Amino acid sequence: MPHARAAEPLLESDSGLPAARRAIAALGAAFVDLVLPAECAVCAAPGHRLCAPCRLDLDAALARPFRAEHGAAALPLGPGGVPLPVVAAGRYADALAAAVLAFKDHHGLHLRAVLGEALCRSAAVARLAPDVPEAAHALLVPVPGGAAGFRRRGYDPLAELVRALPAPWVVSDAVRAPRGPGRARRVGPSHAGAGSAQRRRRARRWRPVPGRLPAGAPVLLVDDVLTTGATLGALAEAVRRAGGRPVGAVVLAAVAPPADDPGPVTGAGVG
Repeated sequence: MPHARAAEPLLESDSGLPAARRAIAALGAAFVDLVLPAECAVCAAPGHRLCAPCRLDLDAALARPFRAEHGAAALPLGPGGVPLPVVAAGRYADALAAAVLAFKDHHGLHLRAVLGEALCRSAAVARLAPDVPEAAHALLVPVPGGAAGFRRRGYDPLAELVRALPAPWVVSDAVRAPRGPGRARRVGPSHAGAGSAQRRRRARRWRPVPGRLPAGAPVLLVDDVLTTGATLGALAEAVRRAGGRPVGAVVLAAVAPPADDPGPVTGAGVG
């Protein structure tokens, strides 16, 4: 049987920690978020955890989801050498880059709502993409978070964002993070700023553990930041080994693609 559920309930962390420990850790992270001095997560101005000018910048950065696969050379290729379709909520730069880093590495849980809504918009665009017709009824498989990162933060950033996805999206936890001496840390705070060769080396060392998916089930992969696409490639391999069939991916942010990018995708709302 597949390990799938509606997006909202996600009661157990992909790190494999028991739900009770996950709840305690999340409460601790939320407490830290409350007691830290109030300053903007983007510009560090005092007084607000997200100041009005930066909120406007962030909204503008997330206003137009776009197809990002042509800027990621390490994505898996489909028939005819076409890369896996990827929809990004915005470009990994400026206000959005600062917000993602704050959310992932500086206890910026107050950014969960705005970033979660952005991921919803990406998913909505992917669902309506004419070249990915199966996306409308695909399972979502996020990049699994590791136990070490969960203990360090007290929460799994990507799992927090996936919770914001409404019905009819269904999230599967059939792919788990690697464990044991051979595991490798997937990304660090400087991952998006690393060179492409370094990012590929990191992704090659990261091998998620496949479980079971319905045979031939269409799957949309989910990640936070798209750089070279190597991490999504490793996740796609695990999904195939689990019995699923990757048909596309959804990400919160993508590093700027080359000049021949096909451009933003419009005409889809959240839902």
